[in-house]
This record gives sequence, structure tokens and C-alpha cells, in this order.
Amino acid sequence: MDSQYLQQQRFQLQKRIRRLNSCDAKVFHSSLVQFWNYLHAQPLLAGVLARQKAEAPAHVEDLEALTHGSIPIFSHEGEASAFVYRVIEHCTQQPLGGGIGPEIMIGRVLARSGKTDEMLDGFREYFLEPFYEHLDESLDQQAAVLSLLIKYKRKVEWFERETACALAAEGERALAKHLYAYLFDQGLDFHIEPQSASGEADLVSPDLVLDAKIFDGDASSRGTRYIKHGVNQLMTYARDFNQLVGYLVIYRTCPEDLQFPFASSDVMVPFVNFGGKTLYLLVVDICSYDRPASKRGALRAHVLEQTDLMAVLTEATVEEPTTSSEVSNGSTAGT
Repeated sequence: MDSQYLQQQRFQLQKRIRRLNSCDAKVFHSSLVQFWNYLHAQPLLAGVLARQKAEAPAHVEDLEALTHGSIPIFSHEGEASAFVYRVIEHCTQQPLGGGIGPEIMIGRVLARSGKTDEMLDGFREYFLEPFYEHLDESLDQQAAVLSLLIKYKRKVEWFERETACALAAEGERALAKHLYAYLFDQGLDFHIEPQSASGEADLVSPDLVLDAKIFDGDASSRGTRYIKHGVNQLMTYARDFNQLVGYLVIYRTCPEDLQFPFASSDVMVPFVNFGGKTLYLLVVDICSYDRPASKRGALRAHVLEQTDLMAVLTEATVEEPTTSSEVSNGSTAGT
């Protein structure tokens, strides 16, 4: 990853953490919400959070217990880090105003003190600092892969659409090489086309299994069934290479959108969890539109429901493409 860009991200992150560590209890909650929103506005940091959101258990019972004075104990750092994420997320979802923030009440359990400043210091020590440390460490680890892919998506859609569209005419391999070159320039360590018992995964690194597919909306070739086939392949590769996470980069060449309605509005990259694996579905729009956005009319879409993906992941064999039409007025369910 570009060292100057990484250094800038770290400096901005440190500056905001210092602000949170020094601000008064009366404004801490609003400052934490501002910090949370800042993180989600930065592609690199947002990708780290997106992966944690996808992989961290909900910890509903643990959060409830924490608010009632019970502190959950974990045997592994990964489990504790996931809980810390859920605590920070929980706090930022609480409304502003109305007296002291939830951080003070949580800190009270940890500080065993009735002094507001000491309660807030307890929250900072047990949750804010570990949360910051995880973010900082993730900037150097493969947890930043999702961030790089998000950045790649924006780069292609904003500046290299014509190039990618031309590569699509040569096939998926040409587009995949374009992606490899970008990841290589960002400092990602990987090797290409390793052999597995099930075929070839496009790209594998110490913490990455990635496959690339073209989606053209044609039900008889590269429609929703083809994408479901790609998801099934990705799951197979993740199992073969003993990886917990896989990424499917989908290059959309048709004007209709490809939608995953199961993704919540705050998720930057849709994902599915199955069999202990997390599979991300990143759509890159490389369609060569013949009209500007203001003159295209209502957006039509191909839709893949979560039940569709779960069904294909459960099946032992991959269904063959069908010739039935996928697009209808407004939206179409995957078949």
C-alpha cells in the first residue's frame, strides 16, 4: 500500500483519537459519533470496519449483560476485538442529547467509581483504546484487502471505465489481470492461479481468495445463475485453501443494476456467511452507457436474494444456466 497515503491515514486517525481522549464527558458521546462517521467516510478504514461488521458475532446477550454490570471474558484476542467493535457500534447508535452518553454507564461498570471522569476513563481504556489499536494494526494487515477493493471499484468507475470496458471484450482473465496489477501496486503479496482440487482460484494470498466474474445480464450466459455459480466456486476455493474469507469481484457490463437486497444500507460491500466462511460480493460498474444518467429513465435491476445464494451454496452440484428472461419491470429475482 502507498506508504505516504498510509501515513496520512494514521496521522488523521491518531489526531481524532487524541481528541476523544481529551474531550469532556459532556461532549464525548457526540465526538464518538462524529469519529464513527469519519471512519466510514474513509475507504481504507471503512473497509476494515465492513469486514469486522460482517464477521463479528452480534453479542446481543453480552451487550445486555454489560449494561447491567457484567463484564464478558474472552480467551482469544479476536473474540475480544469483535466484542469491542460491537460495543463501539452500540454506543454510536444511541441518540445524541438526553444527558450522559452510554459510554459513561458502561465505564461505570469498569471503573467501579461514581466519578464521571473516572467512568469515562474506564470506557476509554477497555474499549476505545483496543478499538483504535485494532484499526491501526489492520492498516498493515490483510484486513485492509476489502478497503483496497473498494478503492479499486471507485478508481475504475470514476477514471478507468473505458479501459475496463475494453478489457471485458477480451474476457474475465483480462479484467482480473487489471485488478491484480492494482493490488500489486498497493503492496499486496499474492500469487496467481494456484491449483486446487476443484480447479483454479484467480488469486490467493496469505489471507485472500479472490475470483472475478463478468455479469452481462444475459440469462443464457452471464446472468444471475452465472453469478450464483461464481459464489459456489468461491466457497469451494475458500475451503480448498483453508481461508475464512473470499471475495467475488463482479464486473457489470449491462445497464441494469445487480442488487443484493439482503445488504443493509450501511454495508459498503454485500456479503453472505455460510459454513464458517464470509463471502464478499463487490460489483464494479463498467457499463458503457449510451445516454447520460439524467436521460436513462427508471433504473432496472437484476436481484439476487440471500435465499438464492444460500440454496446454491447448499447444493452439491451447480445448476446449469437457463434461457429464461431475468429482467422485468423494475426488478427481477435471480433464478
